[in-house]
Amino acid sequence: MLVLGVAVIYSGCSSAKQLEGKWEYSGGVYNGKSTRATPDFKMQRTYTDNSYEAFLIENGGEPVKYGAGTYEIKADTFKVTSTYSNQPSQTLGKTVNYLFKVKGKKLTISGVLPNGMTVEEYWEKID
Repeated sequence: MLVLGVAVIYSGCSSAKQLEGKWEYSGGVYNGKSTRATPDFKMQRTYTDNSYEAFLIENGGEPVKYGAGTYEIKADTFKVTSTYSNQPSQTLGKTVNYLFKVKGKKLTISGVLPNGMTVEEYWEKID
């Protein structure tokens, strides 16, 4: 399953502080098709003040880094630049704009990938 390395989000508050911490993928909608997270395959992202790292955890094993990059929040736009991917990626080295929304410990990221795929992802803050 292809998931965004980072996303742009719509939010009433444009501070990067709301993203800082560790988030776990809980599902998404890709080109209109819903997908749920599974306990055997977890995806997590850790956001700092202007960068992120993304990890996969399979069957309770050790986290494997699959992506990293930088981000910037401007008004209602989350601008993400992927600087590392352990797989071929159309977003590597490119800045992609997303909309985002943080409500409590829930994060929703939506946008259109360079290949035209529409995405809406759901993440839950775990620390």
